[in-house]
Amino acid sequence: MQRIMYKDSEAFSELYDRTYRKLFLFAKSLVGDAEEARDIVTDSFIKLWSHETSFSNMTHLQVYLYKIIRNSCIDYLRRDKLRIKIETQLSKAEIIHENVIERKYQEAELVTMLYERINQLPERMRQVFKLTYLDGYSRTEVAQMLNLSENTIRNTNAAAMKAIRLTLGVEPMVILAILAARHMELA
Repeated sequence: MQRIMYKDSEAFSELYDRTYRKLFLFAKSLVGDAEEARDIVTDSFIKLWSHETSFSNMTHLQVYLYKIIRNSCIDYLRRDKLRIKIETQLSKAEIIHENVIERKYQEAELVTMLYERINQLPERMRQVFKLTYLDGYSRTEVAQMLNLSENTIRNTNAAAMKAIRLTLGVEPMVILAILAARHMELA
């Protein structure tokens, strides 16, 4: 013990050789990672070397090493748990971000195709459809503006919706939802 207190390198080497395996197995049982366990045990010997307190016997010294290793393992596990939590959150955020980008891209594609198809409608049908669904006028208001009956406006919109649906293969409710969302963005 005196040789260890006086930082005798041979005494330290002997202590290391005698206790390393037990200390390594202890650390590995706590952290589950052999490489990390080796680092923790090595660091504990470095701390012992720089430690200025004297030990009354070998048991006292070993208790000191076990405490250092236990505390280092706890610190490692806390850092590892935090790292895993952060990585999980980043991974989820990245997936969500990628999904949002993909969804926005698909929406933009669908809106572009929808507007292209609307612009391909015959003039009167396009005019009625735009006034009703893009500008938000009621059937009655559109009928008054264009000097047509409400029944004609309803039939024209139904024909326009059918033409769009057949071209795009999208349900009318999806088309209306996209138009409503676009209208809200533009408002």
